[in-house]
Amino acid sequence: MARAPATTTRRWKLPSLEGSSFALVFLGLPLAIYVIFVISPFVQAFYYSMTDWSGFSKKMNFVGLANYVTLLTDPVFTKAVYNSIVLVVVLPPLVIILSVTLATLVTIGGVTRGEIQGLKHSGIYRVISFFPYTVPAIVIGILWAQMYDPSSGLLNGILTALGFDFFKSFAWLGDERTAMGASIFVIAWSMVGFYMVLFIAAIKGIPAEVYEAARVDGAGRFRTAISITVPMIRDNIRTAYVYLGILALDAFVYMQALNPSGGPANSTVVISQHLLNTAFKKGKFGYATSMGATLAVITLVFAALVFFVFWWTGRPPKSKPAAIVAAPAFRSVPIATPTKPVAQFEHPVAKRTIWTDKTVATISHIALIAWVVIICAPLLWVLMSSFKTTQQIFASPFTLPTSFNFDNYVSAWTSASIGTYFFNTVIVVGFALAIVMLLGSMCAYYLARYEFRGSKIIYYLMLAGLTFPIFLAVVPLFQTLRGFGLLNTFPGLILTYVAFALPFTVFFLYAFFRTLPQEIAEAAMIDGAGPWRIFFTIMLPMAKPGIASVAIFNFLGLWNQFLLPIALNTNTANYVLSQGMASFASQAGYAVNFGALFAAVVITVLPVLVTYIIFQRQLQGSVQTGMLK
Repeated sequence: MARAPATTTRRWKLPSLEGSSFALVFLGLPLAIYVIFVISPFVQAFYYSMTDWSGFSKKMNFVGLANYVTLLTDPVFTKAVYNSIVLVVVLPPLVIILSVTLATLVTIGGVTRGEIQGLKHSGIYRVISFFPYTVPAIVIGILWAQMYDPSSGLLNGILTALGFDFFKSFAWLGDERTAMGASIFVIAWSMVGFYMVLFIAAIKGIPAEVYEAARVDGAGRFRTAISITVPMIRDNIRTAYVYLGILALDAFVYMQALNPSGGPANSTVVISQHLLNTAFKKGKFGYATSMGATLAVITLVFAALVFFVFWWTGRPPKSKPAAIVAAPAFRSVPIATPTKPVAQFEHPVAKRTIWTDKTVATISHIALIAWVVIICAPLLWVLMSSFKTTQQIFASPFTLPTSFNFDNYVSAWTSASIGTYFFNTVIVVGFALAIVMLLGSMCAYYLARYEFRGSKIIYYLMLAGLTFPIFLAVVPLFQTLRGFGLLNTFPGLILTYVAFALPFTVFFLYAFFRTLPQEIAEAAMIDGAGPWRIFFTIMLPMAKPGIASVAIFNFLGLWNQFLLPIALNTNTANYVLSQGMASFASQAGYAVNFGALFAAVVITVLPVLVTYIIFQRQLQGSVQTGMLK
């Protein structure tokens, strides 16, 4: 094959008229789906928020800002705003502090022999810590609701066994003093592992010489973490803070599973819960949409505030010399031309102290083992309970099952219709994943490799979809699907899944396609290959690593989706697993078959957990290569 000479232009010109079908399919089709099912509902939402639309008729009157004025006197909404502020203030710092601490212990907590080393067997901690992220949020809520159960929950049982009789029948989610704190802990439990892996990847990107120079200067572990690690992963912390803040402002799934009624005295109700109830139970779609618009504004203000604070605090001082934290990064002379062997770097600063490297490593192992226990205990308790009857769970909730009886699994699969929900989920997720990966890769490729007017606008329009709160679009999206005759159907749910997964897919693969060598494709063009053949036979195979990583992330997100199906798929026969689990868990309170419920939890979690374990190296590698860009 002939090889084209190197070119100075990074991106190609648009194909000629004969390639118009290429542009129409690669860019037009995914963009049309995105605009119809994402952009259009968000735009419509702001108009609906200024009407008195009931949602069940086409008639609506324009009321201007009346809905927003009413929000100010709505006691449930004001309480929801207060709860959201509490979540934003508490949750992001809590998760980031825990995840950075654990990531630091894993990466630089090992015994040193002249260089900074990670803990031995740290991969085990990393893999297990990621487990909660693979579990659907609705299942996490159901699981911890049972953990907090006053009579048979694991938490009260452990506290009572330790001698704290006060907690024998304590209702963690039923007490106004503890309901919010207990809910925040559950969300943190589910998110720390993911951000721990993110920060591990970021810390590993810091040059080892920086840490070794700090060791030569006499910096201890704590000072090294505060003065080097945290400042050098500052951008990653900022990104994590924004995403966690958005999650805190829209914690619907967790709160709905833990306290569907909003908790005692609305102590855990959030804006999205109140919105859903107002729209679909009270028939006030216009008023409900004003809540979504308000939530969108709050989200944007929060993100802007975070970026401003990080920018303001990150400015270098005007009159003071460079901070000491930056000094190690520029100490290249001792590192490049050491006068002593590397193994002797520790000796100039060795001190008589109990905080030896071995002691630090031991403490790191103890802390990480404690975290692993906190993660695994609820999952193992659910697994054990899935082999017990309801009577055995209430009588002896903490003992091992007397036998491995699979009756609960049979009951969950058949009587509770988990089998039907499972196959529904396989159909919806399978088709949605295949379509979004095909359309997303085509769109990302076209935007990354072709130069045309408006390409940047389209790209940033795609990125905007990553920040839109889905709840703002739920009400108009409901009407859009109904207008197309796709409401309560698999095709409607699949198209919606595809539309909302496109921004992440395009964002990730756009950067990946731009890094691929352009000369190979240009050589194929000289040999007569058209744009279709170049993409499917050359560029797409070269992008397999990135596509596989995005596919795994999309699979996790689509399998665990709860909000879109619960709002747009109300036909019981078409329920997906997350809906079926929520319905099963809410049946008749204590009359529900808890053994079958726990078996259903295992069935729901197992496919995702197995997928993660098989592909965990590639998944965590993609965090380093893609999520950190």
